Amino acid sequence: MSSTAHSLELANTVLGSGPARVDVLQTPADLVRWLEGVEPVIGPAPVETGLRLADFRSLREAIRSLFQAVAVGHPVAPEAVESVNAASAAESSYPSLDASDPRLPVAVEVPSAGSRTAEILALISRSAIGLVGGPDRERLRACGGSGCGRFFLASRPRQVWCSPACGNRARVARHHARRRAASST
Repeated sequence: MSSTAHSLELANTVLGSGPARVDVLQTPADLVRWLEGVEPVIGPAPVETGLRLADFRSLREAIRSLFQAVAVGHPVAPEAVESVNAASAAESSYPSLDASDPRLPVAVEVPSAGSRTAEILALISRSAIGLVGGPDRERLRACGGSGCGRFFLASRPRQVWCSPACGNRARVARHHARRRAASST
């Protein structure tokens, strides 16, 4: 999974759109389960991270706002940019120069007073920053499937669905609409 996948994974914890919208992150336990699912990519999360559900949902909404704007070619909302940047700045470690041997200083990561949860939020926000501000921005799409609402990176220029299943549902719906229209005439 690429580094841009972190933010896509979080953004896609909302399924569907409109009245059919389903939020996968309803409770702290839901967040813990989601974090366990993405652990191979972001690393382990402490159990207390589940108590920061509001922070993850807030970051998710900012990321979804950015992704939606980019996917349709609209300007990004300044408040979404501010939210993502603030989460990115909360990293729990920082680069430092270790000059124990003055002839061979080395760069090291030094833990700060931040939490592992802040580090996870920063990792996800940096993923969104890399996606929205990088070359993959042109490939970012919102699925055209009815009621899907997922974001994805297109593998070909005219790709409009996040998965073959969404494409099949759209084609079946068009087929049934044509049949209904033909039978009503």
